[in-house]
Amino acid sequence: MRPLFVVLSVLIGLVVGTSAAMLLLPALNFYLFTLAVGALEWALWFLVAALIGLLLALVGVRSSGALRGAAWLGLVLNLAALLIIGGVWILALRSPLNVRSNMPAVVDAGPGTFSLATFIEGPKTAGEIEIERDVVYATVAGADLKLDIYRAPDLKAAGLHPALVVIHGGSWRTGAKGDVPTFSQALADRGYVVFDVGYRLAPAARFPAAIGDVKCAISYIKTNASTYGIDPNQLVLLGRSAGAQLALVTAYSADSPELPASCPAGDTSVRAVIGYYAPTRMDYYNVIKPELSPGALDDYLGGPPEAFPDQYRLARPVSGIGASTPPTLLLHGSRDQFVRPRDMHELADALAAADRPYTAIEIPWANHGFDYNLTGTSTQRVQPYIDRFLAAVLE
Repeated sequence: MRPLFVVLSVLIGLVVGTSAAMLLLPALNFYLFTLAVGALEWALWFLVAALIGLLLALVGVRSSGALRGAAWLGLVLNLAALLIIGGVWILALRSPLNVRSNMPAVVDAGPGTFSLATFIEGPKTAGEIEIERDVVYATVAGADLKLDIYRAPDLKAAGLHPALVVIHGGSWRTGAKGDVPTFSQALADRGYVVFDVGYRLAPAARFPAAIGDVKCAISYIKTNASTYGIDPNQLVLLGRSAGAQLALVTAYSADSPELPASCPAGDTSVRAVIGYYAPTRMDYYNVIKPELSPGALDDYLGGPPEAFPDQYRLARPVSGIGASTPPTLLLHGSRDQFVRPRDMHELADALAAADRPYTAIEIPWANHGFDYNLTGTSTQRVQPYIDRFLAAVLE
């Protein structure tokens, strides 16, 4: 059994050790990036794994020859992972959030308190969430565009309810509605009717096709508001990553003739918008590690900014800020390896200068995709801000 324990120790050490390193170093590829996200947002389980690996290694350190050397390797890897992941986790929990806002009702109560019990139990819903899939909201260029609807059964009761329109990420060229169903289920459990929207992807459908598609979805939802039991005036867009850029531009350009809907559409205005780690500057070199998403802006916008200046101008949310810009909530990790936090801060500067309601939160040590763990290290701290923002804009 001793050789098996040592082998397992080394294998565990390689995984958790690499994950620990990715908390401190830039990821070289997408797979290493996912380890970095996991090591913080699921830190407890990585620490448990490292502790198991350490105990297994201790079994073999008194061996001789190659087995002893392997045991020492496992011991070092797992011990280093314990120290690094544990240290970063503590720092992340103890470091204050960088909060900027002109919405006192959203920020005055402060951040959430991390609960180990909630972390261990994971996301729960009060009841079964009903899901209606593949509802066609428009037909564009011969293709049916579809959305999924999430709602708690008790929302079918009398009265109108607020709606959240969720827009998936994927560098504008991958991903699909329903990529993270637990995210939409959790929102539905909070009392919202959730519409998870699919849209045409680049490079086959370049900007502003996806913007136009989202506007079609908004029009469809508002036109059928009574069918779904929602208040058409209580609609909030929520996007993540590339989907956050789509959400912001859509919310800021409801009446723009330069960015029309992809189909005949009515009112496409929204009450507010939430953007998770949104690329907003659309700087051609704004990806910290281009190998994580090579050629994304070329596929989305057609090429570099000097060749497509109007595309880049319109794709920047800041271009649409005006007197009617709806309230905005921006969330961004300080260690984001896809999009710099600078993108959030420059948009927040513009919203502040225009005196539009906004809240921008930079989360220490959090990476791109931090919210994939709904009860993770970062989400627990910012969830109260999200809840209070929605309560404030939908009152």
